[in-house]
Amino acid sequence: MKFKYHKLSILPKLSWCAVTTHKSSEIHIYHGNGVETFEDFFVEGAWDGDFCSGDFDESEFFMGSGGKMSENGSGGVILATSNHTLERLYSISEESVIYISNSLPFILYMSDSELESKYLSYETVFNSILKGINKYTKMIPLNEGKKINLHYYCNILLNDKYELLELQKNEIKSFKDYEDYENRLVKALKTFVNNAQDPERKIKYELTTTISKGYDAAACAAMAYEVGCEKVVSFDKPQKYADDCGDDIAKKLGYKSIITKNANEYLNNKSLVEAEFVSSGELGTGIVFTAFEKEFKNSVVFIGERGDKIWDKNRTDYNNYFRFENEVFTSTSMVENRLRIGYIIIPMPLFGASQWPSIHKISNSDEMKSYSIGGNYDRPIPRRILETRGIDRNMFGVEKKGAGFNYRFDNLGRIKKRMSKKSYDSFYNFYINNKRNKLKAIKAWIRFLRNTKSLYISYFLRKVGFHVKNSKLTADATSNPGAPSYLFNWGVYEMINKYKKSKIDRWWI
Repeated sequence: MKFKYHKLSILPKLSWCAVTTHKSSEIHIYHGNGVETFEDFFVEGAWDGDFCSGDFDESEFFMGSGGKMSENGSGGVILATSNHTLERLYSISEESVIYISNSLPFILYMSDSELESKYLSYETVFNSILKGINKYTKMIPLNEGKKINLHYYCNILLNDKYELLELQKNEIKSFKDYEDYENRLVKALKTFVNNAQDPERKIKYELTTTISKGYDAAACAAMAYEVGCEKVVSFDKPQKYADDCGDDIAKKLGYKSIITKNANEYLNNKSLVEAEFVSSGELGTGIVFTAFEKEFKNSVVFIGERGDKIWDKNRTDYNNYFRFENEVFTSTSMVENRLRIGYIIIPMPLFGASQWPSIHKISNSDEMKSYSIGGNYDRPIPRRILETRGIDRNMFGVEKKGAGFNYRFDNLGRIKKRMSKKSYDSFYNFYINNKRNKLKAIKAWIRFLRNTKSLYISYFLRKVGFHVKNSKLTADATSNPGAPSYLFNWGVYEMINKYKKSKIDRWWI
């Protein structure tokens, strides 16, 4: 087997799709101009290893995706996912053609496939990754009886028999104590940065970090500064973000380039950017970060995603399988935007997350007691990272806020308020032209309200002044069958239209 590359500048910079037929020894790689290509490997992303070795499949900290020849091609091809579950690879195996891609709309376009318009459970299926890498739903239906496979936190072997086999990632060692954890994290970040800025790359990535007054982003900013990051971004508008803006912490850490923006800037876009954020199956949480597209371009971007789980001292379900089952949102919404703009995400708290029990043990160890403040919002590890780097205790980690929003529980009117005009007009037209029959809609609403009644009851009780505990849904929660249930299909539809502009000669179809 060997790679044959087809670079198309009209494609999103970091998107790629591998296509091969059973009668060919060539793996055709159709890709944007930011994908690094060599005779024996291709990659979009970086890792804690030597770039030219192309050993991302063996890495403990690989962010991105790629493929490489196994045993000079005689043993097949290995395709690698990120070492976390915020992104995934997709594959479609047909009678004579195999497709693998890091983009859902791209692989659907390349395989001439469509979503099943009557299927109501796409969001729930994508949400199943919150059950962990051993229990998520690995296959979803498409139109005309086709199916697509989802691959998280694994390597995929395409062998010489044209079979796709999932292989486990290399096991990372557990952490002994805080010193071991921090030393290994710093070492991994330094090696990662060297990889991302290797002279042999077409793109040498800059470093950018997010920051807020919470634990996670602030800790990321502290570590990013230590490995050479000079640019930090934070929201200062609207008011709820102003209260959480981390510019004062950034100054204290030593940052000179501090950029603050309005989280609602996306409302002015005319390029249907919302479609990028709902086409992953997770309805839009990261849309606010489009405000920083200019700053994120060609950058490694440090984010604090999943720090509220991995670093939470009080967490009871800490496991080795990326299981966040009592959560609702998968945090996968930024993928298509990342591929178009051309940045690499580092969710720093997920370093070593396959050894979460040892991280949790450190959080509750005697050596961390002086960094524990008690209460439900208590994360000793990021607190120690920040306090030992000169940040005063009362400057961060006081009140949990968080950035972003999700369309999941909206109605049509609320979606209109939280979308740009052009995107909403496009979505509304799609919604009207694809509305389901009334009987099916009524059944879906009955099922949804039965499964979510505790959430809505507690919400309305709080609205009228009763102090009740905030009910939570789980990964099994039924998706909203109203207007939000059309967002994923709309987003994928619009994204496929963008990929169609590439006019690739799909000779295998």
